[in-house]
Amino acid sequence: MQHDADGAGFVLAGAGGFGREVRAWLGVYAGAAPVHGFVDDVTLGAHVLGTIDGHAVLEAARYLVCLGDGADRLAVGERLAARGAQLGTLVAPMGNYATDVTRVPGAIFLGMCSVSSTVSVGRCVLVQGFACVGHDVVLEDGVTVSSHAFIGGGAHIGRNATIHPHATVLPRIRVGQGAIVGAGAVVVKDVPDHVTVFGNPAKVIAIRGKD
Repeated sequence: MQHDADGAGFVLAGAGGFGREVRAWLGVYAGAAPVHGFVDDVTLGAHVLGTIDGHAVLEAARYLVCLGDGADRLAVGERLAARGAQLGTLVAPMGNYATDVTRVPGAIFLGMCSVSSTVSVGRCVLVQGFACVGHDVVLEDGVTVSSHAFIGGGAHIGRNATIHPHATVLPRIRVGQGAIVGAGAVVVKDVPDHVTVFGNPAKVIAIRGKD
């Protein structure tokens, strides 16, 4: 288990399904630091320490933002950091990492993912199990790489973009900010900002608003 909680434990922002999933993973990883609880603006309960902006920040703990949407993860991470919370990093021990990803604020790497050499990883990036990130890839802030997705060497994935399961981004392709690559898509040319692409080869099927 690799993380930067230094024994002080985690606070998870987001008490929904993904937050509970991260808590479960922390429970099975050997040597994981304790989870003090959740902060959430909607869900209440004994395990919820308070709202994101209203709870008493635990200065020694590390915070992980457990939201599926990259723009939301990044926004909540910035709100927490503004209040003095320290964003932690979660790196699953069964993954393969040729780049040191253990000190990226808010980043989460789950399951048997693979991250090759000289990869640039931004804040609050999520890489899920069995995803493969090639050499010299850039993952900007808030990027989501879903299970079994493949990103070829030298590709550049823009801020808050999402690569859905089993999608393939070929080498040196640029995926724009806020773009969505649909499940199973094969991306053979650059993707503009704020669009959704799908298919093989991937084509634009929707234009989205800015984050």
